[in-house]
Parts: sequence; structure tokens; C-alpha cells
Amino acid sequence: MEYDLTDAILLSLKRNKRMKLKPSSQSDIADHFGLSKPYVNQLINGRVAPTENTDEWIKKICIYAGVGS
Repeated sequence: MEYDLTDAILLSLKRNKRMKLKPSSQSDIADHFGLSKPYVNQLINGRVAPTENTDEWIKKICIYAGVGS
């Protein structure tokens, strides 16, 4: 995962928090997708093996967090 994507996701979460929108935290993402909080953190920070499944979760997180198109 690229460093820029990590920043974009975290900035989106901060923006949502200020605007009182969901998701506003990694916990919100974990709850929405039924994933563990540590796994979501590892996905966002790029500390998981690059597999097809990982790429799919990253895409879903980006869409849910409002990152990209």
C-alpha cells in the first residue's frame, strides 16, 4: 500500500469526525465490515501481505471512507 493512500484514509476519517459523519474512526470501519480493529489498522497502514483479498478490503475501505472515485 502506498503511503499516500494511508494519509488519504486517515484525513477522510478526521474530516468525517469533524462533520459528525460515519465512518469517523478505524473502529467504525471494523464494525461496519465485521473485521477486527487491529486488522483494519494493519490494512490501512499497509502492514499485511499483498494478496487479492487484501486489495479487495482496501478498495472497500476506501469506498466506505470516501477516498478516491
